Amino acid sequence: MPEKWLLCTFLLIAITKCAVESTPTVNQTRSLVWGPGLDANIVLPARYFYIQAVAGDNVNFTSSPGENLFTVNIYSPGEQFTRIWVQVLDRKDGSFLVRYRMYSSYRGLTIEVKFQDEHVAQSPYVLKGYVYHETCDCPHEDGTMWYKDMQCPQSFPQIQQDLAHFPFVDPDRISIEIAKRFGQRQSLCHYTIKDNKVYVKTFGEHVGFRIFMDSILLSLTRKVKIQDIEFFVNLGDWPLEKRKTTEKLHPIFSWCGSDNTKDIVMPTYDITDSVLETMGRVSLDMTSVQANTGPSWENKNCTAFWRGRDSRRERLELVKLSIKHPGLIDAAFTNFFFFPHNESIYGPIVKHVSFFDFFQYKYQINIDGTVAAYRMPYLLAGGGAILKQDSVYYEHFYNDLRPWQHYIPFKRDLSDLLDKIQWAKSHDEEAKMIAKAGQDYARNKLMADHIFCYYFKLFQEYADLQVGEPKIRDGMELVEQPKDDLFPCVCHRTKVQLKIPFGEKILNAIYTVPNVPFTQGVILTHGAGGDMNFHQLVSMTKFLASNGILCLRFTCKGLNLDYRIRAYRAVMEYLKTSKDYGVKSWFLGGRSMGSRAAASIVKESHDEELVKGLICLSFPLHPPKQQSTLRSEELLLVHHPVLLISGSADDMCEKGLLESTLNQMPVAVKVHWVEGASHGMEVKGRAKEDIMAEINTEVLSWIREFLQ
Repeated sequence: MPEKWLLCTFLLIAITKCAVESTPTVNQTRSLVWGPGLDANIVLPARYFYIQAVAGDNVNFTSSPGENLFTVNIYSPGEQFTRIWVQVLDRKDGSFLVRYRMYSSYRGLTIEVKFQDEHVAQSPYVLKGYVYHETCDCPHEDGTMWYKDMQCPQSFPQIQQDLAHFPFVDPDRISIEIAKRFGQRQSLCHYTIKDNKVYVKTFGEHVGFRIFMDSILLSLTRKVKIQDIEFFVNLGDWPLEKRKTTEKLHPIFSWCGSDNTKDIVMPTYDITDSVLETMGRVSLDMTSVQANTGPSWENKNCTAFWRGRDSRRERLELVKLSIKHPGLIDAAFTNFFFFPHNESIYGPIVKHVSFFDFFQYKYQINIDGTVAAYRMPYLLAGGGAILKQDSVYYEHFYNDLRPWQHYIPFKRDLSDLLDKIQWAKSHDEEAKMIAKAGQDYARNKLMADHIFCYYFKLFQEYADLQVGEPKIRDGMELVEQPKDDLFPCVCHRTKVQLKIPFGEKILNAIYTVPNVPFTQGVILTHGAGGDMNFHQLVSMTKFLASNGILCLRFTCKGLNLDYRIRAYRAVMEYLKTSKDYGVKSWFLGGRSMGSRAAASIVKESHDEELVKGLICLSFPLHPPKQQSTLRSEELLLVHHPVLLISGSADDMCEKGLLESTLNQMPVAVKVHWVEGASHGMEVKGRAKEDIMAEINTEVLSWIREFLQ
């Protein structure tokens, strides 16, 4: 008996030792964690980020170190329950994709990534501010800032190519002509997005596929404010605009393009739906594929694989080739619809195969169906070498792909397909590199955030071509946003309009509210002309709010300086007693005449807690070309820190005179000169956005420097 006990003890020790030795040695601090899912500003149906496992010798793992190696916990501090579904997907190459879907919005999230209860890389990661879930209707007001936050590419060649056919778009004309030309014979949706609400009217009998377009438009408008736009979407497979360039073309949005048509191509309904329903009702999407790529390249089946239905004659020829050359091709039909099924020629109909089982094979054949085969994104992501048929049809991303770099091409009539398969088999290393390049492209360019970027950029560029006002046409209906009564969303980044008492009048004002906790505020008002919506004020308030500073801008119509000062004073009195956001410290500012009014208020304020400093944009030191008439009295008596932003070519602020004035001031003053800028902050040959980026960055830097 003691001998048996001793033997069991030795076995237990040996098993434990093997288990310990089999656990990979991971360097927690050297391992990497990155991706859009760590950024609160990037709202996706299912957020995602990556983990790269690094070994103890500081070398990246290149194969799976173990499926359950890392644990990820996502929660909101202070919340008893966090409605978030998390999955850690092993990509089998030493990296992991972590995806999570939120079912409620939270103020702040903490993401913990651990290995053996120890934090990995910079874990825990804290997403500050409000983190919104997919169905939260909380659009970013600034499309340019949203596009930047999403890290979208500067341009898409396919969009530029498609829109080049249309020098302008007349919404009134197309609303009549497209409906008349295609409305009776084709299935179309006529959309108008007005004030970020979606309206639609359908034409034709088969309009069920509008659900995909409705869904992406609703999802996009929940995330970002889209310019007013009016357009038509083709719900059928085939692109419609077949006219020559010399004829009057109609802009039609389609899911597929061709060399013989002029349709404007969007991401297909298939990849669009998979993006919206990731971790929802679909199992095949660009994240799930990455965890189901089958065996390693060396262990994959060396046969070229295909399954599908009979939607093109070349597919019939492919199956016949497979029957004749079973050692090279495994191709079979899962359904017959378009052609008669002759089993003696085409073999029996086989069962549907899970798409993930495609990746048991080294070579994937991509051949057209009715139009382009919409499986291409998933095939690329699967890690096999794609054999792609030459075709007149294309998806929105084909313009980026290069033959022999991302795929192996074969002729439309399949006459060289066997040769291409033989080439791949005899050039294994080259085929492997092609497969890897295709997979890398799919992983980097066809993920959910890139699909949203493409749609937004397409609508933005199209909207810029419109020469008339998009309208809500007769027969259009509102496409309602989904409601979540159980976990309703409160949007905290929407502009808040308010009315401030000013004697018997009111002052119209707008708060621009940050998406993160804040303690400081900036007040801005306009010059002698315009109002609070002057582009410089709008740009600055959006930028500062995006960096955690509450902003208030207000309108005061009037050319009398005393009147403008009284209005500014009314704003300050309102803020002293307001409980809107609890901010007790403000930087006062304005543009041109508004900066003089702000300087007067700062001059008379002795409350250093309430007033922190003065920001002057284009301070009008003297009337145009009248340097002898100085307006420096407000500045000379200011006893708070001052930032002045002036143009070196401003005819109302001669550089030498301003610098002389500053030498007489008893406080810290900083001046930033915008080279070549006029009083209106315009520089010949330089875009307004570029100028404002320089100014906004300078203002934020000064505020932060002062607060520190």
